[in-house]
Amino acid sequence: YNTTNLLHLLSNFMMNQTVESVTASLFREYLYRNNYRSTLEALDKEVPRTNCSITNRLELAKVLHILKLIKANKHREKPYPSMAEMIVADLIAKASVRNPEICIEERQHSAEMNSDGLVIKGTFSLTKSDPHNDKKKPTDARAMHQQCMKDQSLNDRPMSNSFSKARMMRNSHLKNIGKSNSTPLKEAGPLQVVGNSQKSREIPVATRPPSRQKNSYTEFESLQERSEAVVPKMPEPTFNMENNNTKMSKTNESLEFIDIEEDIDDELQKLDLTSLRSRVKQPAKATAKLEDLTVTDAIKLREIVFGNATSVSFNPEWEQQSFTFNDKFELEFGLVQHKGGPCGILAAVQALVIKHLMAHYYGNLSPSNAERQQVLTKVLASILWQAANYDGGMKYAYVCYDSGRSKFQSSILYRKDGITEKLQFSRCSTLTATENCVQEFLPQFQSPMGKGCILFLYSLILSRGVDAIKADLDEPGVALMANHGYCSQELVNLCMMGYSAQNVFNDVIDLDGKILKGIREPRDIGLLTLYEYYKVFEVGSYLKRPSSGIWVICSESHYSVLFSKRSGCSPHQITDLYYYDSLGNQESLYKLTVYPDSGVLSSDEDPPLELCIRTLWNSARVDWNGSEPLL
Repeated sequence: YNTTNLLHLLSNFMMNQTVESVTASLFREYLYRNNYRSTLEALDKEVPRTNCSITNRLELAKVLHILKLIKANKHREKPYPSMAEMIVADLIAKASVRNPEICIEERQHSAEMNSDGLVIKGTFSLTKSDPHNDKKKPTDARAMHQQCMKDQSLNDRPMSNSFSKARMMRNSHLKNIGKSNSTPLKEAGPLQVVGNSQKSREIPVATRPPSRQKNSYTEFESLQERSEAVVPKMPEPTFNMENNNTKMSKTNESLEFIDIEEDIDDELQKLDLTSLRSRVKQPAKATAKLEDLTVTDAIKLREIVFGNATSVSFNPEWEQQSFTFNDKFELEFGLVQHKGGPCGILAAVQALVIKHLMAHYYGNLSPSNAERQQVLTKVLASILWQAANYDGGMKYAYVCYDSGRSKFQSSILYRKDGITEKLQFSRCSTLTATENCVQEFLPQFQSPMGKGCILFLYSLILSRGVDAIKADLDEPGVALMANHGYCSQELVNLCMMGYSAQNVFNDVIDLDGKILKGIREPRDIGLLTLYEYYKVFEVGSYLKRPSSGIWVICSESHYSVLFSKRSGCSPHQITDLYYYDSLGNQESLYKLTVYPDSGVLSSDEDPPLELCIRTLWNSARVDWNGSEPLL
């Protein structure tokens, strides 16, 4: 063989190896995502993993070039769990009905059709049909209309809200077609209308003259009158995005068939193209029974949070923070923090979200939007119910709601802050009732750049009770909000455990007759802190060794989350840990491998996260697996 032949053979061999490796990785991902663990083990025995095997979903998606497909899958009502199912569904859709999934593209047709070919993906498409088959198409207007209605009934797939415009345009019909005031239009083949999961149907239309003159059309018929219409047409729509409803303009303006792509771009610029996951519709009015917050309770709330009710209030970092999720690939489980301040509450909630996903979703950290909202609802409700009933008895959990109107005015003892005086709350006597109430108020808890964290903080304090919180503390007059709007450890403990202990050691300590209260029992969610490395205080085993293998990390006045994908981590075993910071603007999860008892001595120059880890894994070596250590 000469050099060229050898290179060709080598290239074919490497290509075959790559295809086999990617295919095996795709099968493994399918089996794992569908929880076929025994089958996965059998596959690993028959096809052992190699250095070429892909174990990262993001890397596998990039190799397969399906990132857009995965993103589109997230917006399905019932998303496919695995990449293989997404690919198969996409291939079936394209082969059967040419079902569009992305945005707008120009569909290339044959030479006699390519001048007018246009597909608007997810809405409709207009392409000139084959003029040689015109004899097979219905020419009678009423027969054509009946055929259109019959085809419409075949569309059994729900359309997303973002395409409500297309549904109205496709389902609307017109009484007649106007004629141009100048050059008469030539009659040509019918237009072919293609919609989501809908068979192609064809309607007569006039082609534009060579001079690209405008065609004047009559106005839209309402949907109630569409049974009287016979010929549909395409007017220019205008959009009113209020209430997510699309309204058609009833004008007699002409539709120009030139510069189609520019026209579409102009229309798209008018649409709200922000992430569907982050867009939350506010309820017009709560249906739960609501009570107004009294000025007396408002004073107590402000005093337990800030120390007084007349001067200090929430800073912009708190006023613009709610429980919104990350939309980055493989970080869909993560909450997003905009600025410093509410990280303590966000980290505690984040840890419980991860715990719930691990326990009830087979460790799937890429849940759909509906799954994320369901998990968040259960987590927030469980925190409130735990705070209300930690000491036993049957107490009410409180869920706060922003009414938008002040219930009282400023006074000597209280100064309005634009938030507290607008509060209403609902009392919930059971965990189920609490979940239902949180679900109803979830749009306010998730409102982008809204006050979701403040509403939850007040709900948490009311559920525990101001007097109970004061009894939890070792010293009187302690505020839950630390300097600069940071969360105190007492507030984080209240969120994690249901009571606001000032300390993190086990049980209680008798210090010369003064009883210092710590953590009362082993916990599911743990805590590792940089303060222990600096010998400021000690974290007890109740928090240091949580049953779930999930820790809230306190490092340099900021809270984040570290977790293992298996529970019961031993401090003497090699462990893979994953780190997520809601404020970190991460592109992917940090994976750290901990090698305990490696004889590594900590120094102040080490990354703070490593110092926190070594408070549990003594003298451990931490491998960042190729990522840049966080300093």
